Amino acid sequence: AVVSTQSTGDMMLLNTTELGVMIDILDTTDATAVGGEYTNQPSTSFSSQMKFGYFGGIMRKLGFFPGTCDKANRTVPNYPTCVQCDINVNAFMARTDSILSIGGWDPELTLLEHKDVFIRMKAAGYKLALCRRVRVKHAKPVKGSEEYSEEYLAKRKLNYTRFYQLLKNRYNIEEIFFTYKQEVIDKGEVMYLNKTDNWRRC
Repeated sequence: AVVSTQSTGDMMLLNTTELGVMIDILDTTDATAVGGEYTNQPSTSFSSQMKFGYFGGIMRKLGFFPGTCDKANRTVPNYPTCVQCDINVNAFMARTDSILSIGGWDPELTLLEHKDVFIRMKAAGYKLALCRRVRVKHAKPVKGSEEYSEEYLAKRKLNYTRFYQLLKNRYNIEEIFFTYKQEVIDKGEVMYLNKTDNWRRC
């Protein structure tokens, strides 16, 4: 059995969305979830490896490293265009029993709830596969449109703050950061953190 994320009106399946590929991977590999990408936004902006650590300092942190899933070269057996990843966009299919075993969706979150699920999946040793050939349309509000209001932006900001605070409390970390253009070692792990111009702290 599988469960996919529920659409809130801004995710749309296409006639070309290859749901069969997702089902096949769940049926024939040890992946717990299979994610796709948005047609209008490259998944390299969102898909990433993640890591807990001190990164040369004294504070425990959580780092997200967008763009490193492909560099790690952890391809899914028999699916050479799909790779193992830690975090992806909110368009995926997963094994119901595995998701329920880690607590399912967190009712406190109305935004970024998929990232919370992916983090708990990794902590439990479950695997996420990323297949860019599986594509959906993300029709989020466009800047300047009626939906792109101050209320919409304020709600998103509040939910982001709530999400990051929840992670800090749950995993006993003092800082969350995103950094781009990181390299990986032969084992597929992110190299020691080097701060770049593309470094953002939360």
